[in-house]
Amino acid sequence: MQRSIFTERNYLTYLCGSIFSTQGIWIQRMTLGWMMWDQTHSESWLGMLAFLMFFPTILVGPLFGVMVDRINRRQAAVITSALLALISLLLSLLVWQQLVSELTLLFFALLIGVANSAYQSIRLSLVPELVSIENMPKAVAINAILYNTSRFIGPVIAGLLIKHESNATALAVVAACYIPLILVLLLLKLDDSQKASGVEQFTFFMDIKAGFNYALNSDLILRLLMLIAVSAILGRGLLEILPALVDVLYDRGVEALAWLNSAAGIGAIIAGLLLSSAGAERLLSAMRIAAIASGLLLIGFSYTSSFELGLLIVAGLSFCATVCGVGTQSLIQVSVASAYRGRVMSLWGAINIGGGALGGLLFGVLTEFMGYPFTLVTMGLLCAVIAYVAMRRIDYIN
Repeated sequence: MQRSIFTERNYLTYLCGSIFSTQGIWIQRMTLGWMMWDQTHSESWLGMLAFLMFFPTILVGPLFGVMVDRINRRQAAVITSALLALISLLLSLLVWQQLVSELTLLFFALLIGVANSAYQSIRLSLVPELVSIENMPKAVAINAILYNTSRFIGPVIAGLLIKHESNATALAVVAACYIPLILVLLLLKLDDSQKASGVEQFTFFMDIKAGFNYALNSDLILRLLMLIAVSAILGRGLLEILPALVDVLYDRGVEALAWLNSAAGIGAIIAGLLLSSAGAERLLSAMRIAAIASGLLLIGFSYTSSFELGLLIVAGLSFCATVCGVGTQSLIQVSVASAYRGRVMSLWGAINIGGGALGGLLFGVLTEFMGYPFTLVTMGLLCAVIAYVAMRRIDYIN
């Protein structure tokens, strides 16, 4: 008889800390995006901010993935969480003293990006130690629900803090959100002496090569990585420049930005709920439809000027991105050998997060210099066509 995920004590303990840290992630993202747009009113600067926050995952994510297969994951998670808190606190103090320029924001975005890439690799490798293998797909879906519930609530909190308090206060709250996660990580009951087997005989760079080769030699994993790349870069990129979109297309302020971010959160929550009980075959079908639908939604966005309809389309884009994210992560988690999990999942994280960064930069530059209609139609067509090609004849192999 399958064990209920609600009896997984370590996993539930970890969720209690993640509830707060994920709120901090979305408060931080919205605050930094709003500050950059308020200072520059440039889609390119906004795209560069998103790029620096998430692209480091592509460059250093695989390196952290190798380290995760060798080190004490609990200690590493505590250290990276503390670093993220300190970075937010320092930025809050600089904002309070009015010492922040657009270049300062880019520098801190880079710091946050590097620290988050480390934590992403650690988290993706830590969760399988907290939950049984049969409950892994449910755990991934619940994580997505939690993350995107924060995507709904966090921007609302950020909007209220920015409007009624200050940007500095919002960033200070972000720093405080990491404290419960650190406490929870210290309370987890894990075998801290356990290391992944089969990697000690390799050198550091041979480990990276072995992880890449493992992913490339698996047809299922390779196609799933292709799909998440398409979804992240083309399907989700628009969501990274919402502060510009809400001002340029709708001529509205921070409250409307909070609504758009919350709409994206609602779409993702619905996707997570629907996927929480889905099997492998249903995941594959859902991913096929979602990846192509992302492109069609982008094309549809170019033909509407209604804010209300824009909310629905943003929710739809987020729904589709979550389906692709949860589906690809679930199938890779249950397919990959444990000795390679840290490296392969860090590769997935690098493509998922770094792809969003690259997409944000592309959307930012193209919308500023080519306009929104051209960008939306072009990116939408590319997304639909490439997703269709990537998902042809893909089969789940247990």
